[in-house]
Amino acid sequence: MDKGKSIRQNSPKNVKSSVLKMGAKTLFFDVNLAANDKKYLKITESRFTGEGNDRVRNSVVLFPENIEGCEKSLKEVVSYLN
Repeated sequence: MDKGKSIRQNSPKNVKSSVLKMGAKTLFFDVNLAANDKKYLKITESRFTGEGNDRVRNSVVLFPENIEGCEKSLKEVVSYLN
């Protein structure tokens, strides 16, 4: 490997991030730029497992062509909470 080059050479570039803390859980909303210059949304939940300081992370990736459908479905189910 060439000196100065990162091992994670193809890692996505972060465009915008937002964090929502909810007690022992945290949600990360990250808009990233993929290697093909396409943007996507990655939503990551990080939470304590209850065993020491161990954390579990789960992620969902949404591409621009899927955002409208996800937004519609989310609004539909959220309306039942009110």
